[in-house]
Amino acid sequence: MSTGQMMLALGAVILLSLLILRFNGTTFTAQEMTMDSKMGILAISVANSYIDVAKKKAFDEVVMDTTKPTILLSDLSSTLGRESGEVYPDFDDFDDYNLPAGEIIVDTTTLINPSKSSKATPFYITSKVYYVTTANPNAPAMVKTWNKKLEVKVWTDGLVDTIRMSTVSSMW
Repeated sequence: MSTGQMMLALGAVILLSLLILRFNGTTFTAQEMTMDSKMGILAISVANSYIDVAKKKAFDEVVMDTTKPTILLSDLSSTLGRESGEVYPDFDDFDDYNLPAGEIIVDTTTLINPSKSSKATPFYITSKVYYVTTANPNAPAMVKTWNKKLEVKVWTDGLVDTIRMSTVSSMW
């Protein structure tokens, strides 16, 4: 083989190596995006389920008192959060989902992350509840109103972003 042929063969091997590296990188990126999409869809489902359960609860603790013929705005809870002895998932009213700062609920699902192990993937949930006004439902109200907003954050180790969802519960 002459020097020219050797240089062409070496160039072809280098081009083939670069092509294989590029293909492997693209394949890995596609697999990573697929896994992130699956985790994102599941995190949205976890957040929706959490919100659905919260919305089925009573608006406030005072609403469950059947001896009260009418409920006034002043009767509503001043402090939002669970009453003593209540633990998730056995909350009885909407504002019980106002978790203290730093408290995280762990929700496990049947999705198995093959990169971790054969265990179920844990999803972490935090939530806040506060009164809002109809004029500005995106900002906490400084007074009691007939509307409470629940903000939920869900994340997991395999997810790039945190899922944030919210809902407003009202009493009429």
